[in-house]
Amino acid sequence: MLFLLIVNILVFLQTSLESTVLGIMDGDTIELRMVGTNPKTKTRLGKNLRIRLAHVDCPERGFPYYQKAKDFTSKACFKKSVKVIHNYEYDRYGRLVGEVVLPDGKILNQELVKNGLAIHYKKYSKSSYYSKLEIEAKKLKKGMWAD
Repeated sequence: MLFLLIVNILVFLQTSLESTVLGIMDGDTIELRMVGTNPKTKTRLGKNLRIRLAHVDCPERGFPYYQKAKDFTSKACFKKSVKVIHNYEYDRYGRLVGEVVLPDGKILNQELVKNGLAIHYKKYSKSSYYSKLEIEAKKLKKGMWAD
């Protein structure tokens, strides 16, 4: 009973927004056609809203699989309407942190980990589901785990 109450509270605290993806900054950051009006967006206030994918971390520019992760994200959502599920959390760069639901219903964050193009970002996520996805990708030698 208590578990259900906690789940319902967490769902209540989450919200979503929908918009078109205008840009792909890297594998785990996208930009939406939506003006950021929350002061937590910092220097992005009044500009298109940037989304930092929750639970995951993709390779940075100059590292192996950076371009593959960015291309995967681009192919999955560029110029498409997506839904972002979030808890009103912003990172230190003013990006809204959330999970991106693609037009086909899949969650981009999870697809990146499943395909070995992102790791479960344990520093900021305690999700056992994302940990399992990473373990499975390693086991199957997907993406960055193939080498």
